[in-house]
Amino acid sequence: MQTDLSLYRTLLGALFDVLPVRVREVHDVTETSVWLGRADVECGPSWIARAVATLFSLPPDGSNQPLRVRFEPGGGREAWTRAFGTRKFRSVQFQSDEWLAERVGAVTLLSALEASPDGLALRLRGVHVLGIALPRWLHPCVRTFETGRDGRYRFEVEAHLPLVGLLVRYAGWLERAVGPSA
Repeated sequence: MQTDLSLYRTLLGALFDVLPVRVREVHDVTETSVWLGRADVECGPSWIARAVATLFSLPPDGSNQPLRVRFEPGGGREAWTRAFGTRKFRSVQFQSDEWLAERVGAVTLLSALEASPDGLALRLRGVHVLGIALPRWLHPCVRTFETGRDGRYRFEVEAHLPLVGLLVRYAGWLERAVGPSA
């Protein structure tokens, strides 16, 4: 069992405690946990958006899809495995200077965390491909917001690519799994 502070608690410091309870529970990862829920997903209509989504195993189109997320901390990092139905999307999150870094394949996204009693927002600040920083005009536009409502963790994620448009938009809820599902 890891005894260090969670990644998000480390990045946010005292601001971590202003977050809604369910958001704190999801992000206070000090041991492996599994959360289950449902999500609605809309993928971009262009062939380029669909190709990028397939390349990164982003979730497929569909309403009310089953969602399983496994959070695994270790070595100052968190591995997130999201399963939208049968499609798995894996990323690794870690601290890079004052930013939250999330690596998906050869791409690393750097985000600022904005905590409030309403929830947690991630603001994209940088993108690296194979370790090389992309110019800002090539950055995707990403909007992420997490909150707690009706006793559940709720999330909204939307990503647009320059010159392409919508890549993916998904929203839904999660609850901590207990028993054999965990």
